[in-house]
Amino acid sequence: MKRLKPFDYKAYVTGPFQSGKTSLIHALDPDAISIERAMKEAYRGEVGTTTTGFDLGRIVWARKNIDSDGLIIPKKEFEREKAEYEGWQTKEIELRGVPGQLHFKFVRDTMRSSSDCVLMIVDSSDPGMVGEALTILAETQAAFTDIPIEVIANKQDRDDAAPPDQVASWLGVENATGMSTFDRESCKDALIMLLQKVEESKGE
Repeated sequence: MKRLKPFDYKAYVTGPFQSGKTSLIHALDPDAISIERAMKEAYRGEVGTTTTGFDLGRIVWARKNIDSDGLIIPKKEFEREKAEYEGWQTKEIELRGVPGQLHFKFVRDTMRSSSDCVLMIVDSSDPGMVGEALTILAETQAAFTDIPIEVIANKQDRDDAAPPDQVASWLGVENATGMSTFDRESCKDALIMLLQKVEESKGE
């Protein structure tokens, strides 16, 4: 029986309810799967879906040389065009997204296993979620004491978005990275920055 190649790195994607975790994963991997349900009522005037299980995306980080930022490519797309990247340095990445509602802590606890890094997503246009963000951040920091955690100030496309440094101040962290899930390149840049920190921490 053929064994699947293990992923090189696993990124744990967490954050409060409706902060943009699922949108980020689908921006990076359009073929990502999500276990979710329709929202029973509007949240901040919007009706959609919310994750109740998990999101799972698979991408490849491909670099022509080890010192370059490289490219983030959805796994299925990379497999179709693999010949174009012959000789490149490649790492396969699994993206694991978890529900943000606090009562889904058991799902977050289960999905954390063997993660190499964390993307902590915060809605920079919603100061009201700071309490939940602080709870999830504390939970995450307690679980991961020796891997990189990157705070993402999402929804920077909105006029009412707080700047990344203000989001960092809300959470008491040194810095936050600005991003919008409507801008796929900013999603890729945020992930590459985190993956570079992973390699630095592992001495690779």
